[in-house]
Amino acid sequence: MHLSNLTSSAWWKNAALRALYTAVAIAIPYVGGSLIADIPWLTILSAAAVGFLASLATSLAGLPETAGVNLPWWLAALERTVKTFFQALAAGIAPAVLFTDVDWSTVVQASAIAAGLSLLRLILATLPADPTPQLAVSTIVIDGRTDIEGD
Repeated sequence: MHLSNLTSSAWWKNAALRALYTAVAIAIPYVGGSLIADIPWLTILSAAAVGFLASLATSLAGLPETAGVNLPWWLAALERTVKTFFQALAAGIAPAVLFTDVDWSTVVQASAIAAGLSLLRLILATLPADPTPQLAVSTIVIDGRTDIEGD
């Protein structure tokens, strides 16, 4: 646990952004489920809030983007996906008094969907902003004449 992170504005910005992404990823499966079953909005909001807090707590262990660590893409994706799954699982279990009170199929499905959404968001975030290839243009000057070539 790196408590020195608590004084860094860069850490707070990155941790809050991650926590927001996690909260949204956790809320989406429950919102979708509320269209089929009767899931109260308070349950959805509390699951998102628990996910937000769980993400902040796991960020205390360190954020690669603020520590200057450049992880391989697949490792960063795996780490975020697994963290989101277990944060969503904790958010689904949190309201229960006993483990027998947990609707495990719903919670595990919602956790898997949240993890998948986290992975999808990471994939979309790493796509280039403009995927169209740029035309390379070169200018050649021969005997005072300008000739433009394109690839």
